[in-house]
Amino acid sequence: MCRDSSAKLLEESRDDMVLHQEEAPPGSFTATQKKLLAGLALANMLNGSLVAIMIPFFPVEATSRGVPQTTISALFSCFAIGQMVLSPVVGRLAPVLGVTRLYNIGLSVAGVTTVVFGSLNYIENTDLFVAACFLTRLVESAGMAAVTTCGYTIAGSQFLGRVNTAVAWLGCSLTAGLALTPIIWGGLYAIGGFGAPFYTLGAVMLVVAAFNSWLMPSVAEEAGRARPPFFRTLLVFLGSTDNLICMVTVFMFSTDFSTVDASIAPYADAVLGITPAMIGVYLFVTTSLYVVANYFWGWLAERTRIPFALIAPCLMFCSVGLLLLAPSPLLGLEPSKWLLGTGMAIEQVFFGGAFTPCYKVMLDASIARGLEDSLTTQSFVSSVLQTMFTMGVAVGPVSGGALIDAYGFPVMTTVLALITMAFAVLVAIKAFVRHGCCRDAAQAANNNCAPWKRSKYETIGA
Repeated sequence: MCRDSSAKLLEESRDDMVLHQEEAPPGSFTATQKKLLAGLALANMLNGSLVAIMIPFFPVEATSRGVPQTTISALFSCFAIGQMVLSPVVGRLAPVLGVTRLYNIGLSVAGVTTVVFGSLNYIENTDLFVAACFLTRLVESAGMAAVTTCGYTIAGSQFLGRVNTAVAWLGCSLTAGLALTPIIWGGLYAIGGFGAPFYTLGAVMLVVAAFNSWLMPSVAEEAGRARPPFFRTLLVFLGSTDNLICMVTVFMFSTDFSTVDASIAPYADAVLGITPAMIGVYLFVTTSLYVVANYFWGWLAERTRIPFALIAPCLMFCSVGLLLLAPSPLLGLEPSKWLLGTGMAIEQVFFGGAFTPCYKVMLDASIARGLEDSLTTQSFVSSVLQTMFTMGVAVGPVSGGALIDAYGFPVMTTVLALITMAFAVLVAIKAFVRHGCCRDAAQAANNNCAPWKRSKYETIGA
């Protein structure tokens, strides 16, 4: 009877993993994959809105209560720090609890706490109000850590041959949520006051979570599979130079974006006379360019033989955009609105090409180093990517603000540009001299990587 029960569990597990065995025809998604991608994109758009919903109006509300700017900044940072700390925990739990189940639980938790945040304005005591804001925002970050980490895990496990395209869709939808925040949630604040945007966003999250619970097929780990110790997995992962390069790329991607976005408005207002409302237009246009371009980067990443040959030039172009937008003192150019817009556009368009291939490269490199091709590995890689991303969001604005206070905004962007440029050169060396991807990633099994032909799990001098 025990044997029959085990066989039944294994059969149910195989049913749960049916998508993992189903591969779409070249250049297309299956019907089930389309449903998954729609659910992931919609939830990621709401995630982007949740990240940015407080930007248009919360600082004004908090300042009117006498909350110091340092505390307000810390409240913004705690969301990223919470995700950074909790993402590895989510990566460990996802294969045990079920990836899609944890995904929708996280979205539901974020929805409930967002509704709660909208009611915090009724707390009259300022200290209690601040404490409640921190607590609620941290619980929100826990929910969104589950959404983002499980989202990448689903992309890695359920879109065979189209992982980069799925990752590009996730990035596009997140950025779309960020771009639409001033229009939608800022508009609701103007109409209904403090609680209206939070109540609405939270309710939509709960509806989408319920919808996804019906829409998304179950994705669960195979029954009876033993998981390797966390630190052993981490050491194997860090033993790959491909993984280290992609970790730094993701960190720089989020650092550059978050630092510039957090500090560009005061510079534009003081130097160019651009109002905060007009800066919102600049950000909307340039982030829209990111969304459009990222579809192309996903398509190109699926077809490139050496991903680092795509990442390196994109990083180089990003550094050019950073040099132009202020502009850098090294260029000897006068600040102008056109230079600001051009620099922002170049940065937004090309950073997607650097970020999009990273998840697939890390997943392949980890399997090549000896980790199992399983949901446990996919979930671990997803947690690393999300941790590096949120680390950049937490560190960037603080360090960038210190540079601005000491030397000014143009020097800060110049420092970011030079660091990005130097790293782009290193990635180019990895791509063209050491043939990094073919030496380290699972694609080494392909004939395209000759003469470095190896089995799927064999590593070549990583």
